[in-house]
Amino acid sequence: MKSKVVWIIGGIIAFLVFAIAYMPAVHVISRIDLPKNVSISSVSGTLFSGKAQTIVVNGLPINNLKWTLSPLHILIGKVKVEVQAGNIRDKNEIAFQGPLTTGLLNQEYIDAEDFTLYLPVDRVLAQVRLPLPVNAGGRFKLTLDELSVGPTCRVLSGRGDWLNATVAGTQGPIDFGTYSAALRCQGDDFGISVTEPNLLGLTMDAIVAPTMNRFKVNGKFKPDSSLPQEVHQASRLFGAPDAEGYIAIKL
Repeated sequence: MKSKVVWIIGGIIAFLVFAIAYMPAVHVISRIDLPKNVSISSVSGTLFSGKAQTIVVNGLPINNLKWTLSPLHILIGKVKVEVQAGNIRDKNEIAFQGPLTTGLLNQEYIDAEDFTLYLPVDRVLAQVRLPLPVNAGGRFKLTLDELSVGPTCRVLSGRGDWLNATVAGTQGPIDFGTYSAALRCQGDDFGISVTEPNLLGLTMDAIVAPTMNRFKVNGKFKPDSSLPQEVHQASRLFGAPDAEGYIAIKL
């Protein structure tokens, strides 16, 4: 008798899993209350393997999003999804690839491993309030070896790069080269460290809150002699150089 009950329960569970696995994703997403700053269009496929033509977040478009959901993780109360979006070779597109994990009933945390993200610099800066307007180009590349956030920084190992950095000058775009930063947890916050060599002679350590509403920056820089004179002139706005020619940054 017990064996029959086990088989019946197993059959019901199997039916539910297959029903969910093959459920059209568009029917699920259409019933979700999305935030006002998020919109999704042209959804196809299933809940476990689907795609969306475009997702717009805060006015930033993400094209050709594809996802694959792991059914095994759902059985242990987690949601693990492999995501891919955009074209990594297109410098004007937001692109990312890798696995993300969160709780099935509690989405206050998110984990990632071997995750890569590309962001066009001009689009990112358009979303940020800066003390001075900056017209910059290039791409941000974020490579996460390991990340666990929720709601504070718990684990962070990776690096960030500003590739082909340019800033608008009076005579046209100024090439500043590439900048790399090491990422870490600093207590509950994110830590970002930049070291030389780079054309700005920049060494910097920044601490940023997960909510992005609080930050602290300490560092110094000495523009390379190959940079245009207007860069050297503008650098004096931050203060006078020390005996070695470095100008301090403290925010």
